[in-house]
Amino acid sequence: MTAPTFKFDEIGDWSELKLEIVEKYGVAYTKAFAKQKGLKKYYIDAFSGAGLHVSKRTGGQVEGSPARALKVSPPFDHFYFIDMNPEKTAHLAALCQDRRDVDIITDDATSYLTQKLLPTIQYKKFNRALCLLDPYGLHLDWAVMFQAGQSKAIDLFLNFPVMDMNRNAIWHAPENAPKDGIERMSRFWGDESWRQIAYVESDQGNFFSERELVKQDNAAIVKAFQKRLQTVAGFEFVPDPLPMRNSNNAVVYYLFFASQKPVAKRIIEDIFKKHRSHS
Repeated sequence: MTAPTFKFDEIGDWSELKLEIVEKYGVAYTKAFAKQKGLKKYYIDAFSGAGLHVSKRTGGQVEGSPARALKVSPPFDHFYFIDMNPEKTAHLAALCQDRRDVDIITDDATSYLTQKLLPTIQYKKFNRALCLLDPYGLHLDWAVMFQAGQSKAIDLFLNFPVMDMNRNAIWHAPENAPKDGIERMSRFWGDESWRQIAYVESDQGNFFSERELVKQDNAAIVKAFQKRLQTVAGFEFVPDPLPMRNSNNAVVYYLFFASQKPVAKRIIEDIFKKHRSHS
């Protein structure tokens, strides 16, 4: 394999932890379906990258989620790896060595998932999927999460990017927030109802002056989205997400999991529990 012309993504300890969690669940997922003959099990990675990363802590190579998923045993029946960067998908294709059970797609994740892939995955079609949505920020539309929930056939891991939200959309002075960030926030959330969650009127003020809007903390926004995944998208079980922190102990994002199965909820809660004391 020729040397790549791009730089591999550098990832922190929190990203390595996420990869371990998804890998552990993937093993439990395929084992749960091992005896159900005729049922197809798919793995979907919507922001797959090149299949390899570089550790910020050690400088060494770290296997990405595609490489880990390909080694899960019992295996998935088919894999879909999606990324917009053609250099990364080309490198991933070389790693996969023309495997017939792998589709590598160079495209926008939202467009490909909503228009082509997710409509084919339905409970009644006797197929199931484990889907990893790990965008770099607010680069994903709610339609993806909604379709996944409505399918009744998909288990979902989701990067909920609170750091990007706070930097580019949910400002203490909402009137000054950049238009692009607000638009991306609304597409991610699905509508503009996030504004009612993110801001509340202050208790200060009087009859002659308007009360100021006060920005809420991350916990309120995360809790509202957790409820939204259940009541709007239609996932039966959405456990409390796992906060993923950087070396400064700041939360970079929350790792959500959503499923229709109580056994899936128990498995992921057990996995998350092992890491909550460190989060």
